[in-house]
Amino acid sequence: MNFKDMSKQEIIDYVNGIRKKYEGKIAIPAHHYQNSDLVDLSDLVGDSYKLAVDCAKLSAEFVVFCGVRFMAEGAAVLAKENQRVLHPDPNAGCPMADMISEENAKTAFDKITKLSNKPIAPIVYMNSYVDMKAFCGERGGTVCTSSNANKIVKYYLDNGFNVFFSPDHKLGINTARELGLKDDEICKIKRDFSFEGNPATARMFLWDGFCHVHVDFNVEDVAAVREKYPEIKVIVHPECIEEVVNASDISGSTQKIYNEVINSSDDVKWAIGTEINFVQRLADNNPNKVIVPLRKSLCHNMAKINLVNLAEAIESIDEYYTNGGKLINEVFVKNEYKENAKIALEKMIEIVES
Repeated sequence: MNFKDMSKQEIIDYVNGIRKKYEGKIAIPAHHYQNSDLVDLSDLVGDSYKLAVDCAKLSAEFVVFCGVRFMAEGAAVLAKENQRVLHPDPNAGCPMADMISEENAKTAFDKITKLSNKPIAPIVYMNSYVDMKAFCGERGGTVCTSSNANKIVKYYLDNGFNVFFSPDHKLGINTARELGLKDDEICKIKRDFSFEGNPATARMFLWDGFCHVHVDFNVEDVAAVREKYPEIKVIVHPECIEEVVNASDISGSTQKIYNEVINSSDDVKWAIGTEINFVQRLADNNPNKVIVPLRKSLCHNMAKINLVNLAEAIESIDEYYTNGGKLINEVFVKNEYKENAKIALEKMIEIVES
């Protein structure tokens, strides 16, 4: 079908019709940053941690993942043997995930291992590709998300390790501050493998990556919204720069932001520092509350997933069932990475859920 010539409602009706036709065999998870049309169509909605846990419990034969590529990869790693994962647009990547590779990580890890006074545990943010997750799993490390970074890092520090944290320096530094680490216990590793800080005394080594959506926010934005809305609460994602987190009232994962806002009383005003689609949907779904963006910051890669390419993926499943047609944009994970990446992801869930 040519979905580009169809109305929004026609596409929605088509997708729902195919799902009904194959009841229970197709699941659609969607990240909070997806637009409202996709969220409304989804079976699961959440941040990267919630989706990782919930997708691992799915029994559907097909998982059509509405999110960026590393999320679909994660679902494929945790998928059961009979499950297949499709991603509506493989070009929906993540610039931060692109800021480190397995080769980069090996070079940095070897360098800091020689300089550190303790063994190193590698922890990679969920916003990374499967090679990095496998790198960590192979070396006794794990994955973290913004909702559990504090707990994951503390687990390794308490068990006699220093931590190599990648790729997001901002989440790393904000986690280090939450855990009470001092300046001489934090060392930044630049992408040319030089150091800012003392590797001999460091307990956390932070790779120099960032999320463009969240580094857009600055302390002037916080000051401006406080001036415009007296008594407003400012809540931001911990991928923001340290100064913005310090100037805010609360910082937390996308799921924490969601929970804080929807569970607050109607008289609480909110300024939210994270992706604009998510902020706008919170505002639309809570009309009795004042909810404004700290500034409008869009994840262009999340925006690449839309009703048209979702419907195309769903159509390919129908063709597959009907006449053995080829699935489009199926997510495959190399066997050389899958086992160790799964170890890393399962270790994260084990630490957090224990």
